[in-house]
Amino acid sequence: MKKLKLFYNPFSGNKSFKFDLDVCIGIFQEGGYEVHPFRTLHPGDIDEHIATMDPNYDIVVASGGDGTVNIVINALMRRGLHIPLGIIPSGTANDFATYLGFKTGEVEDVCKTIVSTEPVPVDLGLVNDDIFFINVVAGGYFTNVSQTVDKDIKNALGSLSYYLKGVEQLPQFRKIPYRITTSQGIIEEDLYFYMILNSAGTGGFTNLSPGATVTDGLFEFIAVKGRPLYEMTPTVVKMLTGEHIHDKNILYLKDNYFKVECLDDTFEIKETTVDGEMGPDMPFEMRVIPSAIPVFGKFDHVGEKAEPILSNLFKNAGLPTKL
Repeated sequence: MKKLKLFYNPFSGNKSFKFDLDVCIGIFQEGGYEVHPFRTLHPGDIDEHIATMDPNYDIVVASGGDGTVNIVINALMRRGLHIPLGIIPSGTANDFATYLGFKTGEVEDVCKTIVSTEPVPVDLGLVNDDIFFINVVAGGYFTNVSQTVDKDIKNALGSLSYYLKGVEQLPQFRKIPYRITTSQGIIEEDLYFYMILNSAGTGGFTNLSPGATVTDGLFEFIAVKGRPLYEMTPTVVKMLTGEHIHDKNILYLKDNYFKVECLDDTFEIKETTVDGEMGPDMPFEMRVIPSAIPVFGKFDHVGEKAEPILSNLFKNAGLPTKL
């Protein structure tokens, strides 16, 4: 019988996955898999388990948020295991699962997709030659929001909590000089924040890179330039609909290598986030690892627009909302 390893984080999101566990195991067993669950209890236990587990699993499934998925991927890649990966979205932020066409709460649909479809080899990013990521590396303003939002508020409000916390930072914005090196050359530009994306979105923004594909060996660099706030606000609104790529206030690049340096030593937010978790400080380098791991998904999902939510937040903050 084929074997499936199921990692799940009981503390992710609204902590409801435990009620779906029997459904998942039943679908996997009906699909011909012997299921071996692993319940994470403390930081580092998934890494420890994968470091010594039987390498002959046919599928590995990770249930949790983007952080749990990132932990599983890093542990698998460090051991050189390219086992097909299934992702069950059950965290507060489930950006890559959203790109795959999976919706939070629709566990039965996700599990059936995993046992009835073929996985697709997807690209991974590698930061400083030691940290893998599947969705995004980000830096600058906004990008430390996931680290500063209270966990209880995050679980209660979901992605809305990120928008609320992000709007709090707007009055503190000042343009920050960066140097971006790609395989094609060097660009120096004043920016507010930037993202290096594999899929179409992050932080609940599902159309940040509408043309992104996880199988082309390239990542998208998207940044908001350091312009007056009255110019930036409609640009950010456009980012929710995918209409921002050619906006004058957006820096858009596409490459398989990026080096990011902050040229302002006084800027306090030196750290980056990697798949929503704390990443290395700038400067850093990243490169694409093409077709690094097979992943199950629908690969045809288009995210819903969140423009009304963000527009209302801008309005409440006294900022313009008209494009």
